[in-house]
Amino acid sequence: MDQGSATKNSRAFIVLAIAFAALAPVAVYARLGIVALLVLTLVAQPCWDATKDTLLRLARNPLVWLGTAFTLWAAITLFWTPEPDPIDVPRAAIVPLMGLLLVAAIRALPQADAQRLTKIIVVSAFVMLALLGLEVLSKGAILRLVVPTPDVIAPGQVSPVVEHAARGAAVIAPLVYVYAYLIATRSGRARTALLFIAAALLVCKATSMDAAWVAILAGGIAFGVAYYAPRAALIGLFGGLMVYAALAPAISATVLTLDGIDNLAAPGMSGTYSRIGIWQEAARRIAEHPLIGHGFDATRVLGAHTGVIPGTPWPALPLHTHNAFLQVWLELGVVGIVLVVAMLAAGLRALWPLAARPLALAVVLATLTSTAVVALISFGVWQHWWLATWMLAAALLQLALRIPLRPLTPR
Repeated sequence: MDQGSATKNSRAFIVLAIAFAALAPVAVYARLGIVALLVLTLVAQPCWDATKDTLLRLARNPLVWLGTAFTLWAAITLFWTPEPDPIDVPRAAIVPLMGLLLVAAIRALPQADAQRLTKIIVVSAFVMLALLGLEVLSKGAILRLVVPTPDVIAPGQVSPVVEHAARGAAVIAPLVYVYAYLIATRSGRARTALLFIAAALLVCKATSMDAAWVAILAGGIAFGVAYYAPRAALIGLFGGLMVYAALAPAISATVLTLDGIDNLAAPGMSGTYSRIGIWQEAARRIAEHPLIGHGFDATRVLGAHTGVIPGTPWPALPLHTHNAFLQVWLELGVVGIVLVVAMLAAGLRALWPLAARPLALAVVLATLTSTAVVALISFGVWQHWWLATWMLAAALLQLALRIPLRPLTPR
């Protein structure tokens, strides 16, 4: 290896190490900074020529074709989006593009650097979990030093400081299983990885972010099924997502409705009740323009002219639908959802050979399942920090697939 190549490799390792180490505090205290960390990883690209070659190779991937078509359709819908912002689509599209370059940078790392990076990521994973646990159990001890908290909080309400920290659970949940795999590769102990998963589940359960602990549980189920029945797990996960993507409005309009779940209006179930109310309203608005949708990012405008969920003070349609598929349906219509289903089919095809490596597939499907659960019950699908979390998860999976798992001991 010549001196120039060694310098580029060293720079890539340092940049990636900083980004993944910094993810621990950023996830808990400033999740919007996740996008900044993703931008930082661009420096890990060796040079413009190499980056251009990477993009050209990626352009041959069917998932990238479909993603490009999806982006173009989103841009076209700006012509009928109420109050459109011309930079909305480029701003959202740049995040997956940066993610692809991050994955390319991970793939280009020498194996020795990949092993060293794994050590740093494992430490960062434990730090992230410890920080989140500290903030939740101490009711925001560190955050209260810099974020003002009202003196009086209504009974049953969560402190805004604790609520802020709890959003870190949404970042941890999609990463739990790939973190656990990397922990196992470093320690050689299955128990250490299992303890990390259990601790993450308990910490997330203690937060107000119910989607996070549900996602971890669902990911665990996906992991077990994928390990023992890899092809069935692939078909089940991707097939289920494709069917739900296609039928989501019909389900929310006729099956999962407020009339059918009056008992969920009780205290403690308000989150579920509000979600179903939002989804039912989204289904109603989807029926107005089912083919081409209301336009990219139209939900925030539509919500401003929508009432409340019957019997509650909650908006029937807030800034987003709290469901990725329904948001695509609402804003991009049938055309958008057909492209999503096609991307899921392409993902199934791309991962099919991984069925020969059940453990690797189990980690991938557990991560995808955890991500999908959060995406289908929380957050707007175009939120930049959330898209950036997906990209970091993809990069960590790429790293995990490069690192062979040592024979595990029970302890």
